Amino acid sequence: MTDVVEREPNLVSPWAPHRVRMYVAAALFTGLVFVGMTIGVGTGLIEPNFTSDVVANLLFGIPAILIPLVLLWDAPGEVRLREEKAAELTLFYLPYTAFSQICYELVFLIGHPLGWWTPTNDPGIKWLWWQYGLADTRYASGNPWTFALEVVGVITGVVVITMWSRLVRQSLPVEQRIRCLWVAFAGIAVLMSSTAVYFISEVGAGFADIGQGAFGLWFKFIGENIPFIVLPAMVLYAIHIQIDYLTRKVATAGAGG
Repeated sequence: MTDVVEREPNLVSPWAPHRVRMYVAAALFTGLVFVGMTIGVGTGLIEPNFTSDVVANLLFGIPAILIPLVLLWDAPGEVRLREEKAAELTLFYLPYTAFSQICYELVFLIGHPLGWWTPTNDPGIKWLWWQYGLADTRYASGNPWTFALEVVGVITGVVVITMWSRLVRQSLPVEQRIRCLWVAFAGIAVLMSSTAVYFISEVGAGFADIGQGAFGLWFKFIGENIPFIVLPAMVLYAIHIQIDYLTRKVATAGAGG
């Protein structure tokens, strides 16, 4: 009879190489489109019209919407433990949402007092943010609710990415990993609540602030935000799985000692 030894889950680097390549490729491609459009519009090579808006949003929006599905792609013969799946979802989503808050909302936040978001047909290097303001005019109108959500989003994004930078360390002690997971849990809960306020407030306004017709509503306002609507609850549960496992591990080690 052969004894089966249950292996420890890898909570630090639970991803297979093919999934890492997909994450990196999607990030690089999306970043390339962002930079290309920013430079193109800023230098006058690309007209900031509706056609370029649609093409660019499809190019960077579709990969951003679909990339979370890579989490489901097992390598041939790969056997992932429940805790490893939870860890990969967490380690994927924390920077995914944090950089969205820091890189996107922060620029909107800085631009408000500087008057960057006044109506214009020539956004220059502000195109990336300007084009979203065409779909959700609250960003360009000085809406106080949106300003508040930007402040909360940026601060929480910094906290979340800080926790992620610690969670990817192999040397992080178990007790500190548990603390970081709790802070990340709180951060995702805050962002989840902010997202709910962001959408429900506009539903209450009868979508009066949404521009660019069906494209602005269904693709920009809803479609590009689907990951931030669907994934947070799953991430909270994934963090719970890890905290539960690690807490039991610490308790067992303490009892054994």
